[in-house]
Amino acid sequence: MRIASLLIVLFSALTGVSAQIPITERPLVYQQPGMDKVDIRKNVVYKTDNDTALVLEVYYPPSFDKKNKLPVVIFNNGVGSLDLLNWRAYTDWAKLIAVNGLIAINYQSRHGRAYQDTEDLIAYVRAHADDLKIDADRIGLWTCSANVTVGLPVMMQPDRTYIKCGVVYYGSAQLESMRTDLPILYVRSGLDGAIINTGIERTIRHMVEVECDLTYIQYAEGQHAFDILDDTDRSRQIIRQTIEFFTYNLTKPDAPVRILTAKRFQTFIEQGDTARAFTEYRNFVKYIRAAGTYSPFYTWAINENGLVGMGYQLLQNKKTKEALAVFSVNVESFPVSPNAYDCLSDAYEADGQVELAVVNAQRALDLLAAATNLNDNFKNGIRRSAEDKIKRLKK
Repeated sequence: MRIASLLIVLFSALTGVSAQIPITERPLVYQQPGMDKVDIRKNVVYKTDNDTALVLEVYYPPSFDKKNKLPVVIFNNGVGSLDLLNWRAYTDWAKLIAVNGLIAINYQSRHGRAYQDTEDLIAYVRAHADDLKIDADRIGLWTCSANVTVGLPVMMQPDRTYIKCGVVYYGSAQLESMRTDLPILYVRSGLDGAIINTGIERTIRHMVEVECDLTYIQYAEGQHAFDILDDTDRSRQIIRQTIEFFTYNLTKPDAPVRILTAKRFQTFIEQGDTARAFTEYRNFVKYIRAAGTYSPFYTWAINENGLVGMGYQLLQNKKTKEALAVFSVNVESFPVSPNAYDCLSDAYEADGQVELAVVNAQRALDLLAAATNLNDNFKNGIRRSAEDKIKRLKK
């Protein structure tokens, strides 16, 4: 049986959890004052297919001034259900979002067509943003359990930059693409099924490898559907963290530049995409230096040793051209550093460019006298390295 089918079976099996309260009527374990005062706009038809009309419901904050627009959180219906928007858990989640100052949407979709229906729902919301009083460029997506097979791939599509953040509870999906710019809150329930958690672990590893903006919660004692089944302080804390995650990421200003990590920069270099690597690097360095809050010791992009280490690693791996590119941008970033020029000299020598190796070694020597920030041992090491190169290469 496919993983998606197993998830649907497990999701459906939860209807037997309690004989007293059907799963469709179970409330969230976390409630807030004012949820009963949320304004709900019901039965908005977002799509008609043959004789089937699919509707959405919009949840507005109490006393919301509809002259304004607000970001929206869409609760993904990825299983394909006409009734999911009426489940108590979904109405509670939407009310929670609304009482915390955002707009929320629940919607219908059809089994077997949920992916297309979800895409059409998002398209409708953005096209009718003025009428719905929604900021079309600030959308969050929440998805859980079997819904994740639709919700996670949708939010990870590279062109959906208007989706500013996503939350994933106890589910996983096969991904063809990954947005490293998308903040993700991922919650794994420790008491969940092995096949579900194995899938989550695989997805998390992939996210870490490509350096997604990931917040990961391992709820060791949590059940599948803990948000309605586990009436504990930890469950309530995670729900509150989810609301805060949406609020922060949907209301913060857009970052002026793309964050560039050391690993991502090195990946661009190794793949031969030096133009992109250096464009992003220069923009990022300019941004963090202007911000004035980044430590030159702990922030790789403004730490000369970071580039030096990467360059020598590339030389060791026989990637001479790539190392030469890294050492060149190092000199650009640290133009009065004797060590930067000596390293660049090493790269030119490895590349067989003897004259440039000598020129840069001499430049390192010329800068040593003014390098008052270096201790004597380090300066002596640079001097020996540069002089030995010049002597060796001028034979």
